[in-house]
Amino acid sequence: MADTPFLYKILLYPIKSLPPVEVLEARVSRFGGLEWDRRLALVAGDGGFVNGKRERRLHLVRARFSLERGLVYLSACCGGEEVYSLEDLEGMSGWFSRFLGYPVRVVEDPAGFPDDVENPGPTVVSTATLAELAGWFGWDLMQARLRIRANLEVWSREPFWEDRLYPGSRGRVVFRVGEVLMEGRGVSARCVVPSRDPFTGAVERGFQKRVAEMRKPMLRGKYPEGDHGYRLAVNTRILPGQEGKTIRVGDPVEVVEEVLRG
Repeated sequence: MADTPFLYKILLYPIKSLPPVEVLEARVSRFGGLEWDRRLALVAGDGGFVNGKRERRLHLVRARFSLERGLVYLSACCGGEEVYSLEDLEGMSGWFSRFLGYPVRVVEDPAGFPDDVENPGPTVVSTATLAELAGWFGWDLMQARLRIRANLEVWSREPFWEDRLYPGSRGRVVFRVGEVLMEGRGVSARCVVPSRDPFTGAVERGFQKRVAEMRKPMLRGKYPEGDHGYRLAVNTRILPGQEGKTIRVGDPVEVVEEVLRG
């Protein structure tokens, strides 16, 4: 199996912008994403999301999840850990409001709060990509993983293996993870978050520029000339008819249809 791409890790983000929980399997929801991924989010008084782009202090929050018990354990800085039911939106809202020093509401949507609302499937990256990225900046693999925040990590020996899942506007690629069919919909344009240390929020100077310079040649033909090139991991759409199916760590990942036009 070592030479065949397979699903190496599944990471869900029950609360958008907070640390992930690693699971052995995940089920496809009726909304086209993975159950529990970004189901909860933080919202400020102006109605906007309180996320890593807007609030750097979220990098200081530690969150441990027990999805089986429906619990989250929250802590930050030198404070003690507090436990909340994931249904206790009011209690969690109070915790974040006290930590941040302004009113914050925790809101819930079973459909989730994906970054790409048009393509709410799981994001995909390869372990080799994370290792390559870590090598560029002197990180360990965990640092790269927490910065990129992908849902599905595919074991492959080839850095940027996931790029093949999106051929650009000239075609489409359908691939299978276990029994679940997905389509690559684009190489994700990144925000400022990957440039920050996931534990402290400290900025890696020159990160965006270096990634863009390295990636532009790799993405040639997928995007128009002049594209910024600051892209990492692939956004997906889960195909119709997959609701209720389960993906599992160890599942093979294989391209089943590739159509190129022009």
